[in-house]
Formats: sequence, C-alpha cells, structure tokens
Amino acid sequence: METMIDNLVELTIFDKVASAGSLTGAANELGLSLAVVSKRLATLEARMGVRLLNRTTRRQSMTQEGERFHLHCVRILAEVQQAEAVMQHSRTDIEGHLRVTAPRMLGTRYLAALAAQFQAMHPALRIELVLSDDVVDLVEQGIDLALRFGVLDDSTMTARHIADSELVLCAAPDYLRRFGSPDTPAALSTHNCILYGTRSTRHWLFQHEGKPVSAEVNATFLCNDGNAAKALALAGGGIFLKSIWDVGSELRDGTLVRVLGRYVIPSAPLHVVYPHALHLAPRVRHFADYALKSLRGEWELLTDKASASTQFNSLAQQP
Repeated sequence: METMIDNLVELTIFDKVASAGSLTGAANELGLSLAVVSKRLATLEARMGVRLLNRTTRRQSMTQEGERFHLHCVRILAEVQQAEAVMQHSRTDIEGHLRVTAPRMLGTRYLAALAAQFQAMHPALRIELVLSDDVVDLVEQGIDLALRFGVLDDSTMTARHIADSELVLCAAPDYLRRFGSPDTPAALSTHNCILYGTRSTRHWLFQHEGKPVSAEVNATFLCNDGNAAKALALAGGGIFLKSIWDVGSELRDGTLVRVLGRYVIPSAPLHVVYPHALHLAPRVRHFADYALKSLRGEWELLTDKASASTQFNSLAQQP
C-alpha cells in the first residue's frame, strides 16, 4: 500500500505550487518541466480524492481542502528536513551513547583510562563500559565495540588486530634475590610457583627456538583468582604465569621481573571487534581507531620493558 512518505516529491511540488502561486513558478524553482509538475499534482489530487487547487488559464487559488492540506505538508516537509539535518550531523559528530565491552583486567587497567581520555576530547559522548570475562554477544547486548582476546569465529563481525599477546613468567625482585632465577623451564621444579584459575595445571608449556618445551612446576600456592595470584607474587611468594597486559605496569616499575625471557609462551591475540564495518557511527569508528592506536603504543612499551627486565635475572643471583 502506497503511503504519504512514498510521495514526498508530490508534497514538495504541491508546497512549491502553493508558495510560488503558479505551476510555472513551481516548475522553475524545482527545475522540472511544467508537464511533470502538472502530472504529479494531478496524481496527488487523485490519490487524496479532493481538488487542492482551483486553476484557470489566468490564475490559481487553493481550495479550502488545499489550504488545510498545505498546513500539514509544510509541517511534514519541515520534519523531513530536520531529520536529514540530524543524520548529516550524526555522520560527522562524535556524540551519543557508546557501549564498550572488555575482559575485567583489560577494562580496569587500560580501557577505563583511554575511555576517559577519549570522552574528554568529545564531551557530548557518553561511554558505558561493560566489563566481563565472559564472551558477550555484541548484537544481542547492544554493544558497539569490544576488546577481545582470541581468534574471531564470527564472520559477521569485523576484527582489527591490536597485538600478538603473550604470557610471561614473573617474580618479585625480593624472591629472585632469595632464591635466584631459573635458567631453564626444568629448574622451575625447584622453585616456589603460584598457580591459579584455568592455569592450575602443574605443567607449563613453552616454545624455545621453534620447539615446544614442557616443565613441571612446584605449586607452593594455588588460588582461583588472578589478582590474588599477582598479590602473592608481589609479596615474594614465588613465580607465576600471567598475561603481559596484566603485569605490564609492574614490569615497567620493577616490582615484578620477567624470568625465562628466552622462552616464549604464546597466548591469544588482542583485537578490537565491532558488529558492522559499513556505515559505522563516528563514535564507534573513532573510538576503535583511538583504542587501536593507544593499545598498540602500550604494547610496544610493555614488550620493550619486559625484554629489558630479563637483564635483572643475572643481577638477582648475586649476593
């Protein structure tokens, strides 16, 4: 069924005829032929079932029904113009409500700070952080953007690679001074190790010169929380395995030191993910760009510092 919104051209023509005072004047203003204007006006009157204009060879005037209908046309066309202006505005301005999800650790340590920085640059923007270690359905939960570890398995999503993450072995300087630093993964069996969560296995896997290396560890502490495991390590409790994203600050300030730096422990890469690549709102596109740039910069600092921190190992074994 044809509706009024399908015939905005005819409404526009009628409005121009009414304001110009003639079909010829309306045709000139719209850049249309007189025949087109006359035909579209006749079609409009036929659909409405009433005469909107009284026309003679010398003059025209609106009927009573035409005057009433014109008032509505003016309002409809004004609303359409306003809607178009709003859409033009939204395609260029960074504003509105942005919902971002991330794992709790990443959200607390990195996302919160960069979200605050981004909002300070765009005061009309509201940012909602949805922090969860569960994989959130972006479409179902109305999420605009996610920071996510792992390989993307949904082809309807767009993923932009941030960094190839890794796990690192860390210990407090005090622990290394007391017990020394292991030279090989096998030496971990003689050290105090901290196991937690899904990594509570007593075997840690490494790669060295392209070959896998497995090591059995001595579990001095076990806990179900990564933050608690880090607290134990900071207190000198032993060596633990953690994402470099979660111990980057401690590696940077020296409260934790990387051990066995020659051995690689790969983990899931970090991506910025969003549901649709086409026609992204500016707030989503620009925040994705900002997060990508910020986190890549942070990654470079983390990896540089982590590499440098291994130099402590030889010093840690000195009395």
